[in-house]
Amino acid sequence: MSEKKRVLVVDDSVFARKIVSDILDSSSELTVVGTANDGLDALAKMESLKPDVITMDVEMPKLDGIEALRQIMATRPTPVVMVSSLTQEGAKESMLALKYGAVDIVAKPHGTHSIGLSAQTNELIAKVTAAAGVNVARLSPLAAKTLQQPKPAAVAHQRNDFPVVMIASSTGGPRALRMLLPALSEINTAAYVIIQHLPVGLSKTIADDLDTITSLKVSEASPSTKSLQPGEVLFAKSGYHLVFNSDRSAALSVAPPLWGVRPSADVSMVSAAPVYGSRLIGVVLTGMGHD
Repeated sequence: MSEKKRVLVVDDSVFARKIVSDILDSSSELTVVGTANDGLDALAKMESLKPDVITMDVEMPKLDGIEALRQIMATRPTPVVMVSSLTQEGAKESMLALKYGAVDIVAKPHGTHSIGLSAQTNELIAKVTAAAGVNVARLSPLAAKTLQQPKPAAVAHQRNDFPVVMIASSTGGPRALRMLLPALSEINTAAYVIIQHLPVGLSKTIADDLDTITSLKVSEASPSTKSLQPGEVLFAKSGYHLVFNSDRSAALSVAPPLWGVRPSADVSMVSAAPVYGSRLIGVVLTGMGHD
């Protein structure tokens, strides 16, 4: 058997530390080697505990999770999964954390003092396990990338046989997408669709961030979305399946989750295949599970 990955749990709530620790210790691949009650405590314990991965709360006294993350990446780069209350402000902070090197995000139920985290056992274990294997030292330079030139003006496209590239992404995906999207800037003759597993409330923040690092136009799918266009990236809305109708229009669906996730890449790809046929290209980036 392979050795268990060592986890440091960081949260200012005693209750949250207990819940997260119990969840992670229930995994055969993880062991919690210690806890910390704020960012300063985490930094002090890192050298002795030598964790393979860290779960980090965002809002903490003395040193918050964002600044602790920055210092960890500067001194001892270690995979970090942020555990954040995804209020509007929490979504912005979570996006900052991804830029500064966090591997992924788990949503802490807002206003429940983390009681609801027990319902996210599989997600938390999957994301922490996946994060433990990420080489964050290789990923951290991506944080500084921003689009240096204004986006080109939209042009009218006469052809309707352009390629459609559908990208599926899960655990670790937000970081992978920040690597991929800038490289696609010059390939504006295709339309793109991204299905990324995210906590509800975070998809628009991620889409808006990606829009700043590529010359492609990135937008979150909405009820007003009509159809795909070359040079544009349609980002699936968290909490909804993104499906395609026979007239090539896009739509949001509240059909039950598939493989435990909504949006599901399987649902989107199956609906798009008969619509776009040989023009459709499927790409699977990173993650765990079955979708």
